[in-house]
Amino acid sequence: MNIKAILIDDEHLATEELSFLLSKIPYVNIIGKADCGIDGLNLIKNLNPDLVFADIKMPDMTGLQLSKEINKLDLKCKIIFTTAYDQYAIEAFNVNATDYILKPYEYDRVLKAVLKVKNILKDNNSLNEIPSQSNITFDKLPVLKDDKLILIDIKNILLIYTKDRNVYIQTNKEIYDSNQSLHELEEKLNKKGFFRTHRSYLINLNKIREISPWFNGSYIATIEGVDDEIPISQNNVKSFKQILGI
Repeated sequence: MNIKAILIDDEHLATEELSFLLSKIPYVNIIGKADCGIDGLNLIKNLNPDLVFADIKMPDMTGLQLSKEINKLDLKCKIIFTTAYDQYAIEAFNVNATDYILKPYEYDRVLKAVLKVKNILKDNNSLNEIPSQSNITFDKLPVLKDDKLILIDIKNILLIYTKDRNVYIQTNKEIYDSNQSLHELEEKLNKKGFFRTHRSYLINLNKIREISPWFNGSYIATIEGVDDEIPISQNNVKSFKQILGI
């Protein structure tokens, strides 16, 4: 099995050293790198890795804080903490870290940590192979209208957005309320052509009509049937371009 990994560390040399050691493990595929916790969290949300290597001491968001955010969002990835300091070991395991490795890195120790993750993922996959109703494909989404729950075709959704702490689902005919969070809808729809362009927007990629540069490296998208232009935040532009192949 292949393991998709993201590396998060504000020390460039440490990231490159870890990348080199991981390149010797054939089933590890590094799909992203970030030099701060906030950018790392956005990468995790957008790329859905199996494994995250996170430095504990970073200026904007510590590895421990990052782990707590991952746990709150129920993101299904394992965390291995990396640090030059060994006094954080107990705290690391209190936030459900899979392992904890010290700098400077040693290949055997990195390999041991990765093997631990591989075995956990293998066990989880075996459990998921048990037939259940959760594997049924369902291409409709429940929404609220006049205090009733109705089902709409996912392909007809243009975008989903938040406003005043409420979540709305817009089709080409109507705007509906949703009783699910934007994160829950993102998890449900990310394999059906939807992408989180911004913390407030989830769009149907098949409904994009036009993309234009905006400011500070961000973009805006025009969606069929939607009057407003939808922002694509700077942190999400790279993943957005990768998906579209541009």
